[in-house]
Amino acid sequence: MRRLSRRAQSLFGISLLAVGLVLLGAAGAFYAYTALATRNLDRLIVEGTDVAPLAFTSLRAGAGFEADAPPPGSQSAYPGSVMSYRQWADPRGTLGLGQELILEGFTPISALGQPSFSGDIGRADRLIIPALNINASVQDLAMVNLGDSASYGTPRLTIGHIPGTPNPGSHGNGWYFGHLESPLQQEGNVFSRLPRVPELLRNGEDIYVIAQSGDAQYLYQVTETDVLYQNDLRLYQAGDSRLTLVTCQPRGTYDHRLLVTAKLVGFRESPVPEPGPALP
Repeated sequence: MRRLSRRAQSLFGISLLAVGLVLLGAAGAFYAYTALATRNLDRLIVEGTDVAPLAFTSLRAGAGFEADAPPPGSQSAYPGSVMSYRQWADPRGTLGLGQELILEGFTPISALGQPSFSGDIGRADRLIIPALNINASVQDLAMVNLGDSASYGTPRLTIGHIPGTPNPGSHGNGWYFGHLESPLQQEGNVFSRLPRVPELLRNGEDIYVIAQSGDAQYLYQVTETDVLYQNDLRLYQAGDSRLTLVTCQPRGTYDHRLLVTAKLVGFRESPVPEPGPALP
């Protein structure tokens, strides 16, 4: 009995050692991954650029393409200028996915003047980002009582709007939060493609966000991206009409926040058919 007891103790000690080594290895791997992932977050930062609303003045409601079209001799046989760069390699069947379908029917809003919308406009029902194939509903986030403090709840399978921040078309900065992924709480991954925005901007692609409120749609153009440590994030207002999209970064640690800022450039009262899905 004594021999068996000693053997059992020995096996138990070896098992504890093995478990400890596994946990130590897992902790080391996680630390190494965290250090590597956070070190590369600078790639997600794109400095602000000015929007160019005059780029689609020929697409204002009621206007035809022919009115402002260049002479036939100056037009290219390959219409790459009106296509996403991702479609250049395979243009067959993709001509209908250019920016015209996204911008059709929008009335441009001058970047120099203030929009003629007031702060009591209805909240957003949906946010649409055609370049990322995102089309999701929006809900105001509720306050959660934490006992000695309060905090906003997290969005579940939707995009969360911070109540009290401007609604579409209003002056100021509207804030919208969505999950990159939510493996534990199963709250969805509505903004899983948002980290692709910096790369698209660097490659010269225009990224638009359509905020829908009832029968009205407000067109925002993405101008910049930023990354902040989670404790450094502060909601701020702005002197123009814009919105900021927020999701977690990087995958696995989620201790930073990616901010995507877009400024109001267009408006239309009756939505036209939505463009087809973006190419991968």
